[in-house]
Amino acid sequence: MSTRSPRGTKPVSQAFFAALESIPTASRAAVAKAAQAMIRDELKHKRDTAKISAVKQKTSQQAATKKLTVTKKTAVAKPSVKRKTKTAATKATAPASKVKAPKAAKPAVKKMAPKKVPTVKVASSKIASSKPVEAPAET
Repeated sequence: MSTRSPRGTKPVSQAFFAALESIPTASRAAVAKAAQAMIRDELKHKRDTAKISAVKQKTSQQAATKKLTVTKKTAVAKPSVKRKTKTAATKATAPASKVKAPKAAKPAVKKMAPKKVPTVKVASSKIASSKPVEAPAET
């Protein structure tokens, strides 16, 4: 049972053997073995460079799309939350079953500085006109 070789295999193998015939018979086996190793290494190198260039192209495209997206920072006021505090009288009347043991100290976590996001300035002349807009008259 033989499998079919890819297109172009026969001329490559014929060229290899034609070049190998010009080598003296005593060293022909060693030269053939070294040539096959060189071919294998060269094909592997080309595959690796193709993978690297594909990854670089993908990351550059992702960076380009991130630059094009417009991010707008808006300040949002957070409502203040008042917490109820227990008075001494309510603490004393609490049942013993609800008393919790003190929690173990958490390990210190180093806080990282937030990433700076590039912002894009938008020309305000296209967004808002200089003339005030009047509300439509009620009928």
